[in-house]
Amino acid sequence: MSTPAERLQAIHDSFSKAYARRLKDWKDAKSQAEADAVSRNLNRLEETYLRAAKQALDANGAAVEAAYEDAKSAQKIVDEAYQEAKKLPERIRLVSGIATSIADLLRKAGKVAG
Repeated sequence: MSTPAERLQAIHDSFSKAYARRLKDWKDAKSQAEADAVSRNLNRLEETYLRAAKQALDANGAAVEAAYEDAKSAQKIVDEAYQEAKKLPERIRLVSGIATSIADLLRKAGKVAG
């Protein structure tokens, strides 16, 4: 079973990898729409990470574990896409999938701290 620290780390990894890759993605953008999509994905990932950092990710159970594994799997797929030099539209689509996966993990594992 994953720990709250592992869940937060998975969310942080998704954001930090997207942040590190943003300049290449913007350079590879062939249109303003693609550049905007890169920015939207990065903003979604950052927002989810910041919300997760403020919450305890203490909930457990099958749904939480499934969401955690989905987030890890989505990140692996994106890492492979970058290693294989996939075209930007595919990378944008995959990073959007990570943003959705980690938001789902936050919903299932998070509770307002305090």
